[in-house]
Amino acid sequence: MEDATEIRRRILLAFERAENETDPAERRRLMNLIIVGGGPTGVELAGALSELIRNVLRKDFPSVYIRDTRILLLEAGPSLLPAFVPGLRESARRTLAGRGVEVLLERKVVAAGDDHLELEGGERLEAGTVIWTAGVRASDLAASLGAERGRGGTVKVGPTLQLPGHPEVFVVGDLAAVTQQGLQLPQLIPPAMQEARHVAGSILRLLAGEPAQPFRYADPGMMATIGRNAGVAEIGPIRMSGFPGWVLWLGFHLLQIVTFRSKLIVLLNWAWNYLFYDRPVRLLVRAAGPDPEAARKRGRKLN
Repeated sequence: MEDATEIRRRILLAFERAENETDPAERRRLMNLIIVGGGPTGVELAGALSELIRNVLRKDFPSVYIRDTRILLLEAGPSLLPAFVPGLRESARRTLAGRGVEVLLERKVVAAGDDHLELEGGERLEAGTVIWTAGVRASDLAASLGAERGRGGTVKVGPTLQLPGHPEVFVVGDLAAVTQQGLQLPQLIPPAMQEARHVAGSILRLLAGEPAQPFRYADPGMMATIGRNAGVAEIGPIRMSGFPGWVLWLGFHLLQIVTFRSKLIVLLNWAWNYLFYDRPVRLLVRAAGPDPEAARKRGRKLN
């Protein structure tokens, strides 16, 4: 929640400054929003920002030329949503392009400054706001374990999710390098939740004097929404895009809410926002916790 609040605050401040900026070059820079990472998070965020700017901020900032706002989505690989089938990847790219998002593929970020990004090959992109969605690295705790490491600084574990040589230690979630069918599972919520449930059962088995069982990941499928009325979904043989994919995404997330009352409240809020775009987005609230400005390292090379 703190990160989401901080992102909103920075975007609104950029528009506030652009509204009062007299230098055209600086004004254009402030209105450049760059998202780094073309996975589900980056795609969903790009779609949401496009919708926010076109339908809400355009009314709040009448003196700012919304058509001059640029939303750039950078992906180091050859396509968006690499875990999806090619048809859904292309559908997502076309949808974003149709909503004014500039999709830049095979663009690798090598360094970041206060007001720009440097790309491999020497290209430089000026930006008022940069949002990083290109993945996560494991906690620094991984380095202290002295274990073999996997992608993203993770710790390689055995089939039962136990640390090799230390059967009393289980590793799950973003810290664990879990391999299934020759591929490392992504650092996402579905694998982490299944790993946690499996380890809880394994601990009970060990307490009962029984051996831990190998972990088997059951892929629940993948979905991403691209703003209003557009989404992509791949669940087993079922593949949907556009409005059907969006409805499936909404239905799935609604089912994850625990009580009927909570489901009803969320559904009513969704319906209201869908019809009226009535959101107090211009309210500026500083996120709790450490100041992101103080934590940022100027010009730091990226790993």
